[in-house]
Amino acid sequence: MFCVAAAAACVHTVNTKSRLPSVQDLVDQQIALHDGLPWSSTRALTWVDYKGRVPAADTDGAHTAYSLFSAGRCVRRSFDFRVTAAVLPAQSWVKPTVVADRTRSRNTLRHEQTHFDLTEVYARRMRQYFGELYEPCLKSEVELDALAQKFVQQESDAQKLYDQETNHGLLAAKQTAWNNEVAKELESLAKYTSGTTEPR
Repeated sequence: MFCVAAAAACVHTVNTKSRLPSVQDLVDQQIALHDGLPWSSTRALTWVDYKGRVPAADTDGAHTAYSLFSAGRCVRRSFDFRVTAAVLPAQSWVKPTVVADRTRSRNTLRHEQTHFDLTEVYARRMRQYFGELYEPCLKSEVELDALAQKFVQQESDAQKLYDQETNHGLLAAKQTAWNNEVAKELESLAKYTSGTTEPR
């Protein structure tokens, strides 16, 4: 099994046709297990998506939980890889005081949306990388896992840097700069928007 992120992501090597679930089904099953909400260019986050309980000791106004759900399969030397960025509503929360303040609510939600968009940037980078990877089916599951984990770590590091540089969205100029940069990244990777890399 090739596990890419917190949610199970698997690469199976198959030499004969069998009744295994599709790679997309594996991703969809993992998202469903976590009641995940996949990233969409046509649907932004709303506070309705935040269903988790606010921790008593937390000083932040909101928290968005997200993950990269992926799976891959080799059939002989043909590699099929899918990855989806998804928010985890049950683990995401917002304080009522944030929602009650119109300006703070708008600014905080924009900050959280950029977190989610940044996750989608890394999903697209993974689609690009695994779609262009030379002879992936000649690599072991351990090697493929290590390659995927690099993206998971890079995404985590980018999220931390984003919060540091924007002070969790409180520095307006830095927040605007990050919003614009992440939007440019999404645009530059637009051809990798779908959840798939074509089997090859």
